[in-house]
Amino acid sequence: MGKKSSGAAAIFLVLCLTGCASSPPKKREAPEPPKHPMTAMLLPYAAPDGTLTRAQMEAGLKRDFAKVDVNHNGCLDSDEVRAINADRWKEGGSTASPLIDFKQNGCFDFDEYAATARSLFDQLDRDGTGKLTAQQLKPGSKPAQPAKADAPAGGNPPAK
Repeated sequence: MGKKSSGAAAIFLVLCLTGCASSPPKKREAPEPPKHPMTAMLLPYAAPDGTLTRAQMEAGLKRDFAKVDVNHNGCLDSDEVRAINADRWKEGGSTASPLIDFKQNGCFDFDEYAATARSLFDQLDRDGTGKLTAQQLKPGSKPAQPAKADAPAGGNPPAK
């Protein structure tokens, strides 16, 4: 009788373990959008509709460079670069893109200042049109819906 009871106990144990392992899968929550998306550096230059052309970006970068070039000599010195990097770190934390004097000439010029934004624009502009859509600038956002032709100007349905 010992073999029968140990066999029954083994079957009972297997059934219990199988029951525990077959619980329904947990629902996965959608991931939160990034708090500071990689495109954040381009957003200030975007048009009100959320699009951005290369010309808009370049004009915005030139305005920003002129503001931080305290000496107005077309060359940021180490103090100006340090101040910009401190501001970027406050805004973006670990996602900040610091300015680096890649030419190693002690002069951080406009091309070095604009290099990261230009590179990001080029990566996002895969079709080479020179224009980014709102969805490319804010990944995960829903595309703007075109207005329906039969909708009244006020947006309310016609009264019946």
